[in-house]
Amino acid sequence: MKKFLLTAIVAVVSLAANAQFWAGGSLNAGTSKTTLDGNDLEKVNTIGIKPTVGYTLTDNLDVALELSFQHSDSDTSNSNAFGFSPFARYTFVKSGNFKVFADGGFSYDNTHKSGNEDNTNEWEIFVRPGISYDLTKKVFLTATVGNLNYQFSKTGDYKTNAFNLDLDSDISFGVYVRF
Repeated sequence: MKKFLLTAIVAVVSLAANAQFWAGGSLNAGTSKTTLDGNDLEKVNTIGIKPTVGYTLTDNLDVALELSFQHSDSDTSNSNAFGFSPFARYTFVKSGNFKVFADGGFSYDNTHKSGNEDNTNEWEIFVRPGISYDLTKKVFLTATVGNLNYQFSKTGDYKTNAFNLDLDSDISFGVYVRF
């Protein structure tokens, strides 16, 4: 029993010695305008933040948790969304400071829109490709482009199921620090 306990302690200490935590995230901001026959119908401004913490399990595999907050404001209403997204990141190509990876996981978001009695709950299963670049041993940049996902959302009695492949408009940039 003592040998087993000693072996377990050595294994945990050696894993912890190689452990690498990382943290960072991304900010987003945007504006859109809807017009009809030259008349402005609605203008929407959006701002959001997505802090992320992760843990490197192996040279090619990380696990992470992303939290999100987004606020949208228009002439007629505003909305606030809160969410979380646990995911795994698999790095399958490394070349110098560049890495190519894919994130896979699920997310949950809850959105409250002013004037609506019911909140929207959205669940998503996703895969998103990305690249990262190590600026230093501690700091790295990421970019994810596109998203393959299945989404289910519910607002009151309304339900929506969607399967999406988006390779052009879902772009995110992030800055991260390793500890």
